[in-house]
Amino acid sequence: MLTLPFAIAAAVSYGLSDYVGGRASGRIDARVVALISQACAAVLAVLLVVSPVGQGALTGADVLWGAGAGLGSAIGNVLIYRGIATSSVTSVAPMSGVVAVTIPVVVGVAFGGLPTPLQTAGLIAVVPAIWLVAAGGRSAVDRRGLLIGAGAGAGFGTQFTCLGQTSEAAGLVPLAVGQGVSVALLTVLAVGVLRTGGPLPRRAVGMAAVAGVLAGVATVSYQVAAQLGDLAIAAAVTSLYPAVTVVAAAIVTRRWWTRTEGIGLALCTLALVLIST
Repeated sequence: MLTLPFAIAAAVSYGLSDYVGGRASGRIDARVVALISQACAAVLAVLLVVSPVGQGALTGADVLWGAGAGLGSAIGNVLIYRGIATSSVTSVAPMSGVVAVTIPVVVGVAFGGLPTPLQTAGLIAVVPAIWLVAAGGRSAVDRRGLLIGAGAGAGFGTQFTCLGQTSEAAGLVPLAVGQGVSVALLTVLAVGVLRTGGPLPRRAVGMAAVAGVLAGVATVSYQVAAQLGDLAIAAAVTSLYPAVTVVAAAIVTRRWWTRTEGIGLALCTLALVLIST
């Protein structure tokens, strides 16, 4: 199953991108971070499209699906970065992951039919796995963070769903279209901040650029996974990205996961095994 390795690559890259982008948003406005990030991802997408591996026969439907993905990506990135910077990551991350996986899984099952029983069990296990890993068993409830996370998840879920509808013959062209739409929208959102703000810290700009490259790799991997296989499976595995964010934070801050987070990581592994069967 070629879908699985590409979806895992997408989850790892998205998880790292969110962590780095969230750190950058602690220094500069999340809209600016998202703009820099998506601009770097757009450059990567264009380079791939002009290469032999990324070219394809584009249709009007592919353009529309790509544009929809770009809209969802712009909204999702601004909200996830802002949420991580201003609210509790343990509220933002799990909610974004749960909502992000729900939308494409529902669409995939509705139009693509049910997967095998073991794969269905794996899909069901994804939601509690995401929540356990990201929430870590903490009792504090951050309602604002939950709302921001839900909005981010809706954006990412829209992106996942739209990219999954593009034809395999289109190659990576819809991805480039989406990145262009995302950059255009984020430019409008960030122009006021850029005009009134002072010089941007170089370190934060560099972190935003790294987040963009990671996000670009993630989006390419996800589109390939969704085009080659089942949308529900590709989206479910990719939506395990909060687990990667937690591990990255633990390595950097040396705050190792709690028992609840460990159970969540184990459940993530079980979900991947079931989905791969």
